[in-house]
Amino acid sequence: DTIENFNGKTGTGYKFAEYSAMALLECITRAMADFHLPKAWRQLMLNGMKKDFSWGASAKQYGKIYETLRREKVRVQSAPAASN
Repeated sequence: DTIENFNGKTGTGYKFAEYSAMALLECITRAMADFHLPKAWRQLMLNGMKKDFSWGASAKQYGKIYETLRREKVRVQSAPAASN
């Protein structure tokens, strides 16, 4: 939840969704390709250094998610029941 996929300009790292050996290998291959492109690799490093990875920043994000879910639960609970 803290890594944004690097696309050559924006992002702070490399992500993959499928938990498989092939997906991991493809992710590593992308990272290695960027490593050999000095401008791209420098941009990745700068992006990472600008990002606030502190617990304070994470706590704010989790607080927003919690509040959104709490409001949604209240909305669903207060909605009239559907009749069948």
